[in-house]
Amino acid sequence: MNEEEYEIFEEEMIRFTDELPAFFREFQKDALKVSHLNGVPAVISLFVMLGQISKDFVRIPNGANVEDTRIHFGWIQTSGTGKSTLWNFVGPIANGVHKRINEESNHPILDKFDHVVPSTFNIFSLTDYTDPTLIGGFNKSMDDDGEIEWIRIPGHLEGNGLAHWDEFEYSGVFKQTQHNESSIVYLNTLMNTLAGESWVISKALRQFDNQIMYCFSQRSVIAMTYPPENLSDVIANKGVLQRMLLYVHDVPEYMQRKMRKEQIKHAGMIVESNAPIERYVNGIFTIYKVLEERYHKRGNNPLNTMTYSDGYREALEAQLEAMEEFINNTNGEVRKVAQNFTTRLMKILQKMSVICSIAQAPSIKNHNERFIVTPQNVRQAASIVRQCYSTLVDWLEQGLRVKRKSIAEKSLFPLFVKCYGEMDKDEEGFVPKNELLNNVMKEGKKSKASIYNYFKKIEHKFKTDKQGRSVYVKLVGDEE
Repeated sequence: MNEEEYEIFEEEMIRFTDELPAFFREFQKDALKVSHLNGVPAVISLFVMLGQISKDFVRIPNGANVEDTRIHFGWIQTSGTGKSTLWNFVGPIANGVHKRINEESNHPILDKFDHVVPSTFNIFSLTDYTDPTLIGGFNKSMDDDGEIEWIRIPGHLEGNGLAHWDEFEYSGVFKQTQHNESSIVYLNTLMNTLAGESWVISKALRQFDNQIMYCFSQRSVIAMTYPPENLSDVIANKGVLQRMLLYVHDVPEYMQRKMRKEQIKHAGMIVESNAPIERYVNGIFTIYKVLEERYHKRGNNPLNTMTYSDGYREALEAQLEAMEEFINNTNGEVRKVAQNFTTRLMKILQKMSVICSIAQAPSIKNHNERFIVTPQNVRQAASIVRQCYSTLVDWLEQGLRVKRKSIAEKSLFPLFVKCYGEMDKDEEGFVPKNELLNNVMKEGKKSKASIYNYFKKIEHKFKTDKQGRSVYVKLVGDEE
């Protein structure tokens, strides 16, 4: 992507925000002051926070299936382009909201499997992926009758709030090791719908006489990483990424340079932060309280909290058709991978439509018009989902081009061997280098530059002999 193309990209990023609810637009505007050009991830982060605090008040019916409101966000972007900076804005806001909810102590309490799970909210942000850290374990003791008693010690993954990975590349999704292989199973499980029991993590722990450990994690995931080398393969084959709303962005070099220059401007200076953290804490908590009131008025039944207007389903169908049309216009290999995301993206679209309606509720004076999911809410949510699947397709197409180029380059070596074998050689098996390259160029129908560049990669397969200005080469291992 050159500078002109990127300016168009920036304009599109600005234009999509016009469709969002006012609260999202304000949040994005302030987030962009601290994390340049990351408007889409900023808005998705707000969806994640709102979806998390709404999850116990709302269930979203979809035929025989029922979904919760949680959004799980996978942000894959070039290193040093504002991921951690944005988290420094989002994290304190989330902590502030969690603190306000915890202080009230009125949030619904989960009672499952004879365990009462505290309804407190916090942020999980660790790099230790062992079972005791993630899901917990047991302490062994004796009761009054001398019988062995196992005391359950919950892990850090249990509870409500956000599960934040700042270095998701070490989670085991991209490179599995003995220490993190279980974390993928736990991630897949906690992202299951909260309607039912499939989201409860369970494991028999050998170190505790195979006692069954249950972990009740209702968290929303925010996972950040740079694009690893095997990203395209992981996207295609790992279900955990397909459960997330993925935003994949390869920031061009010239934009990275602009970002670095912006950072240098403040080198050696103390700049007071004026990020309006408390304003957004108050704003999100207000949304929470209005939603809580609605939940109680509707009989404490999360299926009754939201209603859906005429045209809602037609609006979803229109967005599905738009998504399918976009994907169907891509290469067959890309289309096959992208279609794996379609069903889950439609579920995410429904969740985000509901969240848009929830976010607008405090600003609607007529209480009878609140918590109605409209076609407008669908279009608002679609403006974000569209950015995500378009960047995903762009990445897949780019990866396919690189893969094809690599395959094409690999296929050239046999042509070098063939041309070398057909050439007249001196007594030691050497041939003129320029003549060999020209023969490969003609037979392979490749440009001179591509052949010369490729030869640099395989030069170690040839011995070189210089005689004056002339260069001769001999295939390593070739014997007369």
